[in-house]
Amino acid sequence: MVIYRYITRELGLTFMVCIIGLNMVLMMEKVLRLSRLMSGVGASYLDMTWVLILIQPQLLVLTIPMALLLSVLLTYGRMEVDNELTVLRSSGMRFSEIARPVFYLSAILLAFSVFITLYLMPLSSKTLRGEINRVLKERAPMSIEPGVFFTTFKGFLILINEKTEGGVFRGIFISDSRNPSSERVIVAREGRLSLNKEMQPGFSLTDGLVHIVNRDTSTEIRFAEYKFTIRLSGEGLNRKKSEMTLPELYKRATTEKTNSGGYFIEFHRRLSFPALVIALAFLAPALSLRAGKTGKTGGFIIGLLVFTIYYVALLYFENLVRAGELPHPACWIPFVMLTAVAVLLYRREE
Repeated sequence: MVIYRYITRELGLTFMVCIIGLNMVLMMEKVLRLSRLMSGVGASYLDMTWVLILIQPQLLVLTIPMALLLSVLLTYGRMEVDNELTVLRSSGMRFSEIARPVFYLSAILLAFSVFITLYLMPLSSKTLRGEINRVLKERAPMSIEPGVFFTTFKGFLILINEKTEGGVFRGIFISDSRNPSSERVIVAREGRLSLNKEMQPGFSLTDGLVHIVNRDTSTEIRFAEYKFTIRLSGEGLNRKKSEMTLPELYKRATTEKTNSGGYFIEFHRRLSFPALVIALAFLAPALSLRAGKTGKTGGFIIGLLVFTIYYVALLYFENLVRAGELPHPACWIPFVMLTAVAVLLYRREE
């Protein structure tokens, strides 16, 4: 038990360092994309912090298996360099006994991963979409400044000349390109941006002109009062696959005719990434011994290489499924191959 506590403590600390580092690296792309959107409407630091918390479950599904592999390779690789594993095996400990702390940690991570994929990720994704919608709808009217092009609303370009303390815009220019076959340019003397009962932003304009350009014709309409609603849409605002539960994904995959492959891919990912923890529990200890005297650097490189090969293979088979070249169970081929290699290496070491 002393040996197990010693290995488990170092393994746990290394895992925490790895998962924090991996989450920060993978979070950068999402942070840059969301920061452009959130800062464009004047979101506060608290709003941005809450959004960063909500994207963590989506990242943890991917980073938990990766951090497990790296932490085992780094911990056992260090023990191999310091000849600690040689001493343990020479004293009569079997390889399965030395690797037992890895299985303890893997059991905990497996349960946590299943909880994330079944419950936490759909809930956080749904909350994230609602939070972004709320920030856009509440803060967008306050973030439009005179003389600055406002492009936060997809398909709209808005420019105003003056803004009063009461929130009235004067000298308004709006370009509406949501429909490429019928683009609109709206100019008005003054107007106001507010939220309707459905919490959707809308303009109420007075004394202006609407210029509608079709393919072969153009139309000009003068108005004394003109109201229209901006229906927010886009990748960050519509309901995505990550918000659906497993039963919802399977139902959509079986009933959808045009994009069933995409729903099947998301369905199999929800199951395969937690199951990947089991395969890595067998692979990582055996791989750490085969890394030899390369130490922490070699273990880190080997871990990244293994996960890169697995992820490339996963994307390859998912693209074949999406294109209709293979049936949807083919998404499990990379997992089956990795598991077979893991069990083979583990049995050889044992």
